[in-house]
Amino acid sequence: MSLTPLNPDEKLPSDLSPSEARRARQREEARRAILDATEALLLEADGEAFGVRALAARCGYTAPTIYHYFGDKDGLIDALLEERFARLLAEVQRVEQGDDPLENLRAMLRAYLRFAEANPTFYRVILAGRGGPDRSPPSVEATVELMMRPWEDLEAAGRLRHAGTEGASQSLWALIHGLTALRVARPEHEWVPDLTEIAIEAMLRGLVRDEDEEPARARNVRNAGERS
Repeated sequence: MSLTPLNPDEKLPSDLSPSEARRARQREEARRAILDATEALLLEADGEAFGVRALAARCGYTAPTIYHYFGDKDGLIDALLEERFARLLAEVQRVEQGDDPLENLRAMLRAYLRFAEANPTFYRVILAGRGGPDRSPPSVEATVELMMRPWEDLEAAGRLRHAGTEGASQSLWALIHGLTALRVARPEHEWVPDLTEIAIEAMLRGLVRDEDEEPARARNVRNAGERS
């Protein structure tokens, strides 16, 4: 059986008896202690497998308790990613939405980058990943879906130059992951303060047309008509 991770800001139901509320808090404290220890071990292992015995020694809870809450090691990492991505999703959802999908995209990317910079251990866990079937926790899928919407809006408006939604999105995310991973892996390096912003803006200019910019195909047709 697996406990459903609670949102960090979620309150306990008000109709719980004192003993029920106490047990619920104890379960949540256990779950958080196990997840924090899982994160620490994943970082120390640098992506290598870690054992439940080592996890039990680190967090102070027995292996049967760990299995009861999370099922297996994949369930542990899924729960860890779900909790961390739930926080990221909340940050991205707080970004003010406007009418320009390009500005929405910029705002979401900045929220993501702020979160990654403020939570470097979270980013290391993303890079560590896990083995087993490729199934994403709900908050991971929700974050990806939310951040794909501006790309879809840009494509619908005819503002993508040539890469298409997937090509444009994957190109930009490869850049972001690379820059963020380098900053996390080498924090001592004197990175240019606005390096990420410079790189993102350069790529966006190559991927997205301004609203008043005429598509190349339409411009070629117009030019050909003027010459004839």
